[in-house]
Parts: sequence; C-alpha cells; structure tokens
Amino acid sequence: MKKIKFFKILLLIFFLFAIFTLNFFAEDYSELHLPKGAKKRLGKGVIIDMQISPDNRRLSISSQAGVWLYDVSTRKQIAPLIRFESQFVSKIAFSPDSKMLAINSNDDTIHIWYTDTGQDLVEFKLPNGQLESLRFSPDSKTLVCQNHLGTVQYWNVNKGKRLATIKPSLPKLSPRKYNNWILATDYYVDPTGNIVFAVANKDGTISIRSKKTNSEIRKLNSQTYDSSALPIQYSRPYSRQYDVDTNTFFGKPYIKWVSFLRFAPDGKTLVSIFDYRRGRRNDWEGKGGGVELWDVNTGKQLAILPWSVNITFSGDGKTAAISDKDDETYIWDMTSRTKIAEYTKDKYIRISGDGKTLVIIGDNGYTLWDIVARQEIVSHKTITEWLKTVPERVVLSYDGSLLATSDKNGVVALWETKNRKQLRSVSSDFSKPYTALAFSHDGRILASGNAAGKIQLWDLKSGRKLNTINTKRISSLVFNKVNATLISESVFSNTERMIEVWNVSTGKLIDFFTIPNSSRNDYFAGFDDMTSLSLHEKNVFTPDGDKLAIETKEGIAIWDVNAKRHLNTFKRDSNKAYVLSFSSDGKLLAECMGTVVRLWETQNGKHTNFKPPRGLKDSILDALGFPLYDLFSIAFTPDGKTLAAAGQEKKVYLWDVPTKRHIATLKQEYAVSELEFSPDGKIIACGDSAGRIHLWDYTTNRHLATYESSVNFVSELTFSPDGKTLASSSGGMNGYGYNAGTIFLWDVPKEQ
Repeated sequence: MKKIKFFKILLLIFFLFAIFTLNFFAEDYSELHLPKGAKKRLGKGVIIDMQISPDNRRLSISSQAGVWLYDVSTRKQIAPLIRFESQFVSKIAFSPDSKMLAINSNDDTIHIWYTDTGQDLVEFKLPNGQLESLRFSPDSKTLVCQNHLGTVQYWNVNKGKRLATIKPSLPKLSPRKYNNWILATDYYVDPTGNIVFAVANKDGTISIRSKKTNSEIRKLNSQTYDSSALPIQYSRPYSRQYDVDTNTFFGKPYIKWVSFLRFAPDGKTLVSIFDYRRGRRNDWEGKGGGVELWDVNTGKQLAILPWSVNITFSGDGKTAAISDKDDETYIWDMTSRTKIAEYTKDKYIRISGDGKTLVIIGDNGYTLWDIVARQEIVSHKTITEWLKTVPERVVLSYDGSLLATSDKNGVVALWETKNRKQLRSVSSDFSKPYTALAFSHDGRILASGNAAGKIQLWDLKSGRKLNTINTKRISSLVFNKVNATLISESVFSNTERMIEVWNVSTGKLIDFFTIPNSSRNDYFAGFDDMTSLSLHEKNVFTPDGDKLAIETKEGIAIWDVNAKRHLNTFKRDSNKAYVLSFSSDGKLLAECMGTVVRLWETQNGKHTNFKPPRGLKDSILDALGFPLYDLFSIAFTPDGKTLAAAGQEKKVYLWDVPTKRHIATLKQEYAVSELEFSPDGKIIACGDSAGRIHLWDYTTNRHLATYESSVNFVSELTFSPDGKTLASSSGGMNGYGYNAGTIFLWDVPKEQ
C-alpha cells in the first residue's frame, strides 16, 4: 500500500510539474526557439492568418515568427511557440475533428500538431515547392495539398506516408513565348473521391478535367460579355475593348490570360481571374482584366466582374458574398441564383462555414444575420475599443457563434456573436513591422515603434511590456537624457510630421508640435543574389533628442526639438532616397546621396562629399554618368571622428572625418542595409539584405560574430548604452518578411 501511495504522490507531482511547465512556456515566449546568439525575442510578429477550430475550442494564429495556439475559453496560449528555423508559415488548417493542426512553412515542409498539447505528430517533406492549398479529408485521416504547379498530393496523417501524387494535364508552354508565365489550376474532390481539375488554357479558355477518366469534361469559354446570369450592375471598362477574334486590346496584340482559379467548397461554382497581356523579353506586360463566375456543371458564365471585386463563399458553397470597391456587398444564394441581401458602406462581410450565418462589420459595430430566414439575429452597435482601429483580419467560426478579430495594433479579440459578449483580448504582442528602436539611457527599457503607430516600452530584464502608446506611423524614436522622456517622430499627414513628447512611466502625451512641408522618400532595391531591401524615411534625432534632421520639400531641415524652432535647411539639387545620421554632438550630419556621402556642418550648412575608393573601371563609369552601387546606410562613431557607409557594393567604407581620409574597407557577403557603432566606438554592427548581422572590431578589421536573424533584410539596429546588448528587427516586401514584427536581443561578444 505504501508503494502505491508513494507512486500516486510521484504521479501527482509529475502532473503538476507538467502543467506548470506548459503554462510557463505558454506565457513566456520570449526565450523559446531563438536563433543562435539571441537571448530574447520581443513581439510575436506580423499576423499572416487566423483560424478557429471547428469545435470552437482553439484559435490558431500564424505570424512571421511562428504559430501560436490559444484556448478559446481561457484565452491562454496552450502550447509553446511553434517556429521554423529558416522560413515563416504560409498555410495552416485544422482537421474537421479539431484534434490536429496542419502547418505548411516556406521551407517545403508540413507539420501536423496535436491541438491539445502542441506536440509534433508527423512531418512531411514536400517536393516541388510552396503550396497553394492545404485541406484535410472529412474523416481527418488524410491531408490533401496542391502546390504552385497544380500537383495534388495525398498523405496519410497517422503514418506520415504519401498515398498518391496526381498531376493535372497542363498545356505545354513555349519558354521563348511564355517566359515566366504560369498557368492557373485548382482542384475539387467530389463525393465519389474523384478529383476534378480546373485548368487554364493558352487561349484564355478553362478546361474542366476528370482524373478518373483522364479526359476533359467541358470547356469554359467567355462569350457573354454584355449579359450576366447574376443581374449585378457592374461596369467593365476593359472587356469591351478586347477583340476575341483578333486577340487585340485597343488594337494591340494582347491575349487573354487566366491567372487564378478557385472552386467553391461544393465544387459547383468556379471563380477565375484574368488579365490581358503580351510577352516582353524575359517577362510580360498586362492591361486590365476582370473576375469571372462559372457554373461548373453546365459551363455557363454566371457573371463577369471588375478586378476590384472580392468573392467569399460559405463553407458549403451555397452562399456567396460579392463586394466591390464602392463598399457595396451583395449576398447571393448560388443554388437559386437569387439575391438574398444587399449592404452598402460596410467594412467586412464573413459567412459561417455551415452557410447559415453571416456577420457584417461596420465602423461602429457588427450585425449577425440568419441567411436561411433572411433576418437579423443580433446587432451590436456599441463603439468598442477594437473598432477604433479598423480590423485587419476577421474570422467567423464554422457555426457562426465566435468571431475573432485583429486590429492594426496587433490586438486579437474573441467575441460571442449571439449574446454580444467579448471574451476579452487574446494577445496584444502581434505587430506591424518595426520602424524604430531606442534604448533608454539607463539601458533598462527598449522603446519600439511600428508602421501602425504603436509605441511599446519593453522591460529588458523580464521581456514584458511596460506601456503601449498609440499614435501615427513611427519614423524615429529617442529618449531625452535630461528629463527621461520619450520623443517620437511620426507621419501626421502626407505633408506634415508630428513630434510628440511622452511620459515614459504613464504613457501620457506631454507636448507636441508639427513640422510642415515634409516629404517621404521610399526606395526598393532587388539584387542578383535573390535578396532585397526597402528604405523608408530615415529622419533622425541627435542621441539626446535635442535636434531633429527631417526631409522636407526644400531639403534637409534642422529643428530644435525643445524650443520647437526651425534652425536651418540644407538645400540640394537631387531627389533620391536619403538616409541621415547625426554625430553625437549634433555638429555634423551625414547623408547618403546615391554613390556618395555628403557631410554637413549643421551650424553653417557647409558640406563635403566623401566618395568610396573606386577602381579604374568604376571611375570611368562614374565620369560617364553611369549608375554605380548605391549606399544605403551610414553611421558615426560616438566621438564623431569616424564615419562608416555601406550599401549595394557589399563593402563597408570607413573614413577619418577630420582628415577626410579613407582608412579601411570591410567586405561583406550581401548588400548592407544597416550600420551601428557600439557606445565605446570599438565595434561596428552590419545588418545585410539576407538577414545576417556581422559584428566587427573595425580598428583591427577583425570579424567577431555573425547572427542569423532572418532571411529578409535587417531594418533596424541599436546598441544598449553599456554595449553588451544589440537589438535588431527585420523587414521584407511590403513589411511581410520572415521575423517582421519581432525584435531580437543579442549578446555582444567581449573583445578577445
């Protein structure tokens, strides 16, 4: 008996320890699955997708940092962060029994996870690249996916075995004539298990093909340009100028090309998107296009609509919401081809998976409708906090009882739709891409600003948020050393910038003023090594926040922040994208001007140009006016005696400022997007277009460390005041790069 009792006690202790461990890891994500060399993560990334499980018990959120699984009833994260080391997640799907979650990442793998524990069940390695769709079979035993080439694969979920690979019969394309053109395709599994493919043809028609008979069932051909089975009054400015017989558009030789196909969930309706295009060398150009709606069984064209139209189907495919750019939405019964309802000036329409409920989200609330009875169930018109910023994403559960929303500030909320009850926020650590980072002068706090105008103050010891401030899109941040305030510079309007002073402890606004006639310079560059970077306005404060250099229509304006006074404007004869950097004392201002660095004396406006050393070939090209390698980043040492600049040429150039002499060149593997010196001036951090951070002892040209922060370019770098920690964030195309919306803290190696 004693042994049994002792065993029960041990079992209880183990159970309590497991619960504690799971809750600990569920709440504290900041130190889980970090890249080598990183000691903490702040922020959960930019949201890619949200899904509610069919049983309404789980909410899954995929972001640029990984996948997060929450318990709906408790709003707690129930499993550690699921993260992939090389790429971000592109597709997620719950199984119909809600027991599993399928996750497809951009490293060509699929992981199946148990939703109750977050345990990894099985991993599939995908041939032929990224997926276009990911679905479970109705019995949850099989996973079906289709890649960008149209190939469909069946996988046994429990055994992790691939059961079949099925390829559609795609028309062959001549590489010379159709270079970089892709044929659209989609599939549907009918009740008998037969796969039906929709395949776009070279002549603009669409073939419906049966895998069982390996034959074409019917061909869809656009003929009804001026009439529609769905009587929706849409104008089509491009279709009438296209001549079907001569394949010309406004008399020019364009062809109609179907670029997108998608079956409704019941397989009875097909949506196609097309454009008019013609070939160019190694590419193509397009003109206009539209959206077509088809009856798959009869081949009849139901409607032809403008490109701006968005079509959403219910889970059973029997109901569709069709929205246009004028905020008008029509709800259609696809079986009877009748209009159920019409709504105007509403933000979002979502239809439940069972096709019985739809939710309409406006500026100040939401309305739930019974589709079958065609009547309102409940209307919630109270102005709530999440509606003050328009929701970025809206997900309705399969039965319509739960609504998940995320706003531009990264706050995810759950709602019980039928009784108007909010289940409280799930998380507020998701974010838009970070655009500014700044350490407090005592090194205890990191301030971050993002593209949505959210400023967060992070306690670096615990990784917790101390405060959140909402304003406009942040361009620059700095702590004022004298009065311990935080100063932000944000985009107030297209022609004005707002300077705001914040109380760090309370987050309250202390003071503000606007700067008129400001301008914004955006720049994007892609490189042959398949990396890229983008630059936005880089207006900068002096380290103490007493001065600001800002781009205006007249040139670079220097402002006294404390006095709210314009001091000087440096005029120039170029309008390229600029990057600015102050010396620590504010007496010098450096800017990148394409292939040179210009150094301004802020008191009198005198300037000197610094040119990177060039070989004979580059010197000749420069003299002839041909473009050379652009510079994207600059930085001063804390004493202002050394200036560094780098960019596309994969080199970091160092100059002695007093003598204007080039003193060293550090070679990099990729284009350099960010530069930052340590507070003691001995180490330079270089962030590149491949997401790597290199630390150099620049006085000896000795490489100290390399950190793999992302696969997209490094967008921000800053050292803590003691030089022991480096903070970084990443960017990407349109801000949606891998690890965008997260901040990593790195240990800086000690000098050897």
